Amino acid sequence: MSLGASEIAAVVAELAPLVGARVDAVRVHAERALTLELHGRVRATLLLSAEPDLTRIHVAERRPPPPGAPFPVQALLRRELEGARLARIEARVGDRVVELEFARGEEGARRALLVAELTGRHGNLFLVDADGLIRASAGRNLSQRRPLLPGRPYLPPEDHAPRGASRAGSAPPVPAAGATPVADGRFPLSAAIEGRYRALEEERATVEARRRLREPLRAALARSARALERLAEEAARIPASEEDRRRADLLKQNLRAVPRGAREVALTEWTEEGSREARVTLDPAISPRENMERYYRRYRRIVESAERVRERVGVVTARQAELGALLAALERAPQGELPRIEREARRLGAAPRPAAPPRARRDEPQAPYRSFRSLAGTPLWVGRNAEGNDALTVRLARGNDLWLHARGRGGAHVVARLDKGRPADGETLLDAAHLAAHFSDARGEPQVEVVATSAKYVRKARGSAPGAVTYSQERTLLLRVEPARIERLLLAEE
Repeated sequence: MSLGASEIAAVVAELAPLVGARVDAVRVHAERALTLELHGRVRATLLLSAEPDLTRIHVAERRPPPPGAPFPVQALLRRELEGARLARIEARVGDRVVELEFARGEEGARRALLVAELTGRHGNLFLVDADGLIRASAGRNLSQRRPLLPGRPYLPPEDHAPRGASRAGSAPPVPAAGATPVADGRFPLSAAIEGRYRALEEERATVEARRRLREPLRAALARSARALERLAEEAARIPASEEDRRRADLLKQNLRAVPRGAREVALTEWTEEGSREARVTLDPAISPRENMERYYRRYRRIVESAERVRERVGVVTARQAELGALLAALERAPQGELPRIEREARRLGAAPRPAAPPRARRDEPQAPYRSFRSLAGTPLWVGRNAEGNDALTVRLARGNDLWLHARGRGGAHVVARLDKGRPADGETLLDAAHLAAHFSDARGEPQVEVVATSAKYVRKARGSAPGAVTYSQERTLLLRVEPARIERLLLAEE
């Protein structure tokens, strides 16, 4: 269940008082869901969710729980948005896309755009810079038509607005379908939507929690069944042990008559029915007495294990009954009972394993550059390879950006993203130069020459090899490499 375009437009209209508020905190609660703590004329927690069937936007009175491990995009969003002010919030007419523009610095010179595509199964959240390039996305790109990757231009969905309507705007605040605005609230429509989704989320959380507990309980029941089968096989060996005792007794009575080195011997056995011949298999490598003692040892071992088998069968059977009862209780337990069931499952060794931290996505194409941040907060982009150098220098770098490369060496192109009209500060220049030296053939040398110029003075000749460029207006830095600076930059890679 997701909000429709008219519902989203109504909510956005209700959120107009939040424009001008400062972002105090950004929290990513799920892969495609986050909250913004806003402080302005009113304090509010704004929730944006592009999670499948839970896509929505509204002011939340109750913040969603934190994830088990932080999502990688959270650090970037905090760095870019915390401290900024919400300058604009608009919904595309006839579509489920909301744009939130943030401004910071003098007169709001530095701008960023958070685009929430609340489009159900293919929804996502994108951070877009002032040039329209994607800085990051909350989840992996699911669009088959738009290459929505970091470093690429953000392309909005096809315009579904009616002819004559503007591309972005807000609809009149009509109630959302199925949601009755809550009276006497600051954001009555948000309150109604939050209540509607809270019940749905609690239901889904209960279903997911049951599934999470059900699988290890079923696995533990299967292990108990296999253990009882093995114990039954071991118990079946106990009657056979009497044959070992009988052979040992026959050898004991006839030790002097058994020749050493024999593989088998025929002995007379006296029974209630009279005498009969019994054949006993021997190990010719050991003496008759040692053969006798071997039969006795095997008999005692099986007899002694019989009591342990009976005890173990009792323990496993009792555990199996507890597991079965716990599994039955799980299927009808409400949310509040699930922690107790998990504790019982843990006591029985059938609790779910702790969730592993999220892994880097391998199915999404990499950006052509690696992203770092200077001590002053300036983005530093480093080409991954020759083709990445071309993409970074020719397509992504702006004319005012600082461009660096290790002089006379093979290596990465480095671009420092600078605000218009502002030169690079000393720390940014040194950080970028160290990255150029580190990602070059001069890595490990104590002193490296690095050239620096504006990106507008870098040219690529037609037909030249990937990564090959010419430049002018450069200056050469004789860089004394600081290992600590390189370590700091590498540890902070985004």
